[in-house]
Amino acid sequence: MFVRPALDKMPATDVSLGRLRALTSGAGRAAALETTNDWSSDGPVPGLWVGRKRFFHSDKVIFHIHGGGFTFGSPWSHKALASRIASETGVPVFLPDYRLAPEHPHPAATEDTLAGWEWLLSMGFRAEDIVVAGDSAGGNLALQLVAALEKKQAAMPAGVVLLSPWVDLDFTDMTARDRTRKDPFLALGLAELCRRQYAPGVDPEDPAISPINHVPSPDWPPFLIQCGGEEIFCGGIENLAERFAEHGVRHEFQLWPHQFHVFQVFHPLVPEAKVAVRDIGSFVRGCLRG
Repeated sequence: MFVRPALDKMPATDVSLGRLRALTSGAGRAAALETTNDWSSDGPVPGLWVGRKRFFHSDKVIFHIHGGGFTFGSPWSHKALASRIASETGVPVFLPDYRLAPEHPHPAATEDTLAGWEWLLSMGFRAEDIVVAGDSAGGNLALQLVAALEKKQAAMPAGVVLLSPWVDLDFTDMTARDRTRKDPFLALGLAELCRRQYAPGVDPEDPAISPINHVPSPDWPPFLIQCGGEEIFCGGIENLAERFAEHGVRHEFQLWPHQFHVFQVFHPLVPEAKVAVRDIGSFVRGCLRG
């Protein structure tokens, strides 16, 4: 009733995107915390620790890659969700502050995701003690990480959580869905602008930006995939679950009727989001127990 009509009135321009970045960047707060234990600039990719003070002696960690269409969003925009997940799991969360387009187009975000993973390993965390999570564009990057680790024959994380992952950057299905029933939260024009700025000139079928086109392997870690039934990414996410089933990837696919894109962020307000986050907690604890 409110969010989508407001987004439709906001033109999909660089100016509009700049406003979203200003709202979600948290640059001033991040700078203010660079000297505390919450903000880390030690590794190749800076980032925000959430829950580390509560679970200081934990040898396990959740590596959460935030969404925002590869062009906006920050660890600060996802701090509340990360804090809730940390509480549900008893495990600290690290949110990498990866580079954003258009200043840093593809493959910068993927490179930073890989660098953040390697940094956690260098810190002493074992791969089997790390769960990777990602929402929207962050889910895309989480899948790119898994594919890259398989290519290198490197150790895999204990599990992967995907929240409304943006897995297919071809807009054919998304456009058709939005014409039939508008996504309550995500404006199609804004998503198209983000895609153009993130990967200009790259074929949307390229698996490097559309992980739906990777060939999954039974050797991949277990996945929890949550998708809102009303979101325009739903078709691509359903196809991903089908590909996982065809190729023997262990996964649980949850389709939440009537829910919107990354509805889990609204866990203080939406009852279904509270249940979904509890399911994330159960999945993560199970993965980390082996």
